[in-house]
Amino acid sequence: MLKIPSLLFGIIAISSSIILFSAVNSSFISSIYAQDTQYYNNTNENNNSSILHELKNVKNILESRATKLADALQIASNLPEILQPPDRKLVDLKIKGIPEDADIEKRKIAKILMNQFKDINSILYYFNNGDIYFDEPFHDQLNLTATNFAFRDYYQGVNQTKKTYLSDAILSKATGLNLAVIATPVINHQNESIGILLGTININNYDKFLQSLNLQNNTRLVLIDKNGAKLGDSNKNETSISTKSFEKKGQFSNLTSFKYALEGKSGSIVEKFDGKESQITFLPYDIFQNKRMLLLIQDCNSDVNESNKCIDDNNNKELNLINENVLTKLASFF
Repeated sequence: MLKIPSLLFGIIAISSSIILFSAVNSSFISSIYAQDTQYYNNTNENNNSSILHELKNVKNILESRATKLADALQIASNLPEILQPPDRKLVDLKIKGIPEDADIEKRKIAKILMNQFKDINSILYYFNNGDIYFDEPFHDQLNLTATNFAFRDYYQGVNQTKKTYLSDAILSKATGLNLAVIATPVINHQNESIGILLGTININNYDKFLQSLNLQNNTRLVLIDKNGAKLGDSNKNETSISTKSFEKKGQFSNLTSFKYALEGKSGSIVEKFDGKESQITFLPYDIFQNKRMLLLIQDCNSDVNESNKCIDDNNNKELNLINENVLTKLASFF
């Protein structure tokens, strides 16, 4: 009978404490101020730009969440139960992987990870060639519409570099929903790759986090991947996990601000979004061999508050976009 790995629990607890300590001691999210509409290169960024400073605080929290998941997967990938090579003889193509009661040691570790991290929807284990070994929970495995995932960006990233990779937004072959994946190689003591361990990320939690920032009605903050697919949205009427959201990638990828962010630049410009003139502040960041971007969108024509107008060279008014301290919300999401 498998004993719950105390090493896994111990290091997860330490990792979580460090991340929470770091987040709680970062600068408060209070208000966002207008900046010049000209974009800036990251290396020459205006240090006095409060709006980018506040976006960086949001970015740091999002990075912490992804890092915590990556740490847990990397720890699990080194456990003896996971390092035991997968047995291809156990695979039953009728159930698209191994039976629910086969190699239960690996499945138990998957259950531990899912119980500890609510951001994780499921845990999967692949053979080196991208064939599925198991998907936990088992009912997700039964619903798979594919059994080889070598076409996925995360498989290719891990297979080529033997390092942890955070995927672009994808449509799940088990649920049909928009999600992201964090994957790490399983490498034995002889430095040989024997498989890939990965977790699917519940991006609904990113929606909830961005919505907790309590932005005013004329502003919207979105988290997107390098293709323009959305992973999080402060707009409660726009659910990021939906197939419809995934299919609207062009809504963001066609923006000039997105193209600047893709080049590694951060700053603010005024351009059309959904047919309205909007000021868009953009901040890209690199994470686990991939790129994420935050876009803060303000409707220039909103009459919600006279202080919430877009700025030009002759108008430098404050934008009071965030009404409360986001760090008080941390307990709901970690």
